Amino acid sequence: MVLFMPFAAASLFLLQSLLLKRLGGRGQDTLTVHAAYMLLVAAGCLIAWASFSSSLRISPSSVGTGMLYGIDFALTMILYAKALTCGPLSYSSFCFSASMLIPVAASSMLWGEKLSLPQVIGIVLFLLSFYFILVVDAGRKGESARPEKRWYGYALGAFVLNGLLSVFGKLQQIVVGGETAAFLGIGFLSAAAVALLAALVLSGRRRRPDRAKGSASLGSILQQAPSSGFPWLVILALAATTGIGNGLVVWLTPKLAGAYLFPTINGSVIVGLLFASRVVYGERLTAAGWTGALIGVAAVILVSL
Repeated sequence: MVLFMPFAAASLFLLQSLLLKRLGGRGQDTLTVHAAYMLLVAAGCLIAWASFSSSLRISPSSVGTGMLYGIDFALTMILYAKALTCGPLSYSSFCFSASMLIPVAASSMLWGEKLSLPQVIGIVLFLLSFYFILVVDAGRKGESARPEKRWYGYALGAFVLNGLLSVFGKLQQIVVGGETAAFLGIGFLSAAAVALLAALVLSGRRRRPDRAKGSASLGSILQQAPSSGFPWLVILALAATTGIGNGLVVWLTPKLAGAYLFPTINGSVIVGLLFASRVVYGERLTAAGWTGALIGVAAVILVSL
């Protein structure tokens, strides 16, 4: 049963991606939206921890790794968003997805998990699948363009930080062996704080040319949320998929080998998004897209051996 749980997590992240795409065209402040669902995730996790924990004590290791996880999560989302603004979606998505190599390598080097030959081949096939779907397919649809120089820094930062998220989660589970809800609650509370701080800084920069309007404040940032048309229902769904999905991944990290867990989740999301784009948005699948999907299915089989 546990072997199928990565596919449940992938399904949640697939829905998360579709919800983020839906929010993308609403003109809402990106950081405010991220802070909103992060706060909801934090609240849900902390309530679950308080409700089901026999003791409200939490280990310092969970606090420390939780804060690192949250800061990392917020910075990952910020850098990935910046990469998308100055580079092609195809290349940015490829770097973001290929970050699975970091927790796989960490699982092998830090925790002594052995990689079988089929798993190594499967990981290579996943990267090839990502390339066909995210780069070749997008290029034939006319979605790729030469990135700006600053894109390389943003993409590299998003690659490293996104990969470290799973490392922090696995580290907490190995050191503590529990406290998942408390860990995620602290993590997403920290992430929301970083997102709000970034929103505050950006708002101050925007207001600087016009000092007559007054300086930015945290209250002015928070007041943006109830403004007309703020998609609270989508935010609630986004919080649920993000919280449960990340909770599943953290819970699974000590139970499944990294060479199986992380490629399976990332690969399933990418292949799933390919078919979702066809069903939901009516996008045409090219030969490269179909090739990438078939390679992805083969990779899932190999990493499970």
